[in-house]
Amino acid sequence: MFRRKLFAFMFTVIICMPIIGFCFMLIEQSTISEIPGLIIFASMYAIPVTLLFGVPVSILSDKINDRLIGIKRVFSSFAIHLLFGISFPFFFMLLADSRSILTNFNWDDLYFLIPSTLISFVGWGMDEVLRIYFRN
Repeated sequence: MFRRKLFAFMFTVIICMPIIGFCFMLIEQSTISEIPGLIIFASMYAIPVTLLFGVPVSILSDKINDRLIGIKRVFSSFAIHLLFGISFPFFFMLLADSRSILTNFNWDDLYFLIPSTLISFVGWGMDEVLRIYFRN
């Protein structure tokens, strides 16, 4: 299981970093020539957070869904990954700021929400694909 999670982490990072760089380009309304810098910027923060937060969430999802099979397990795993992916920016904002999330959400918070949601979705997909691959 640990090897599968490590491969899922690596493939998730490889797939997500260019997409996140492009999303940051759209948020900042910058040019295409700035994408490599935005990818490096996103990588500095997203890779350690994905390793230290995303991999344990994926392991937790496997432990919770041990008894489920088929589409129920896939949907439950998807819900857990997405729930933790979306909740990460809110936990981060609670730690970093003392403002209310629901009443004082500003568009700068998209810098955390978009990457965490995207990484959780791609991480779930990679984990499911590698689950099938490692089973055979």
